[in-house]
Amino acid sequence: MKLVFAHDHIFKQDQEGNYYTAGSFNNDVWKRYLKHFDDIIVTARLDRNKVSSENKFNRFDLPETSLVPIPSLSGPISQFANRSHAKKKLRKVIGESDALIARLPSETGNLAIQVAQELGKPYAVEVVACVWDALWNYGNIKAKMYAPVALAKMKKNVLEAPYVLYVTNEFLQKRYPTRGKSTNVSNVEIYDVEQSVLEKRIGRVIRDNNTIKIGMIGNLNNRIKGWDVAIKSFNILKQKGIEFEFHILGDGDKQKWIELAEKYGIEKNLHFHGVLPGGFPVFNWLDEMDIYVQPSFQEGLPRAVIEAMSRGCPVVGSTAGGIPELINKSCLHKPGDYQTMSRNILNLILNKEKSKDIAIENFNESKKYIKLLLDDKRSNFWEKFIKLEVYN
Repeated sequence: MKLVFAHDHIFKQDQEGNYYTAGSFNNDVWKRYLKHFDDIIVTARLDRNKVSSENKFNRFDLPETSLVPIPSLSGPISQFANRSHAKKKLRKVIGESDALIARLPSETGNLAIQVAQELGKPYAVEVVACVWDALWNYGNIKAKMYAPVALAKMKKNVLEAPYVLYVTNEFLQKRYPTRGKSTNVSNVEIYDVEQSVLEKRIGRVIRDNNTIKIGMIGNLNNRIKGWDVAIKSFNILKQKGIEFEFHILGDGDKQKWIELAEKYGIEKNLHFHGVLPGGFPVFNWLDEMDIYVQPSFQEGLPRAVIEAMSRGCPVVGSTAGGIPELINKSCLHKPGDYQTMSRNILNLILNKEKSKDIAIENFNESKKYIKLLLDDKRSNFWEKFIKLEVYN
């Protein structure tokens, strides 16, 4: 049985033709679907720039998976210029397959849904974030103008979808309701966490640190993750005499944020680490952080936050998306509110007992996202989809 997976994710390729993926699309993700399908054809974008074969991105190389590059549909010009070619490619691959899973928000996903409907192919939708929040806070007027159109399109597609998997417990369900069968399962999963991780974290919390290490993970190419909010909040910390380092893990152009940090006089506090493969390399990096921050303008249920929690990290984050479903309300700030963010960080730095309590709370909360628990719930949903839709 053959599955098409549609999303706007940007894959990478080296000179030898090998594919790679940054962020959350490692091979473990595709194995979730391969429990139910024999082959997966991923329809997504492909970066024109080649990467070195020595890069630290995740390999996309399972024998049961393949990539069909789709031209960019992001922005009105690309949608007009590339839509016909993209639809032709999607029509061919979906027509030759048994089912579609479209991950939204994504323009590739939206177009794939339309094609599946025209062909009468079974399809399901994964809702992983809010398109309005993403576009409204992207950073340019074109995105703001398109936000109402994208919101209406996504609302319609989710409402009409026969099967919908949400990654949040409440947030996305309220904003994008559906008439179809639905469930909520995080697309983030962690392996069983050992008590020794928490013990090590508590030891780090209670000892005196001359310099506080603050970590953040995300793509650097736009402001959705709140890089500017973090930099402004850290400027306040500096003014209060706090010694800190801001450690950044992620792909993209860092120059814009270096220039902003220079404006606020904290450029020497920034440390860029590029990308790391998912799993233990990231966990080991998080173990070296004293506080993790996620000042996003848009989120679903952020992977990095859950991973940081599983390492006992105190986490400060915005109220975007599903973040309030994860962390203590005393650690939350409204998107863009860098002053409250700085106060929340300062409260953790100066109050070791509170930091210890938050570390324990986060560690215990992360256990809800252990792989074994989520696998069962996710598998039940896809089995029903296959049984009731694909085989009918």
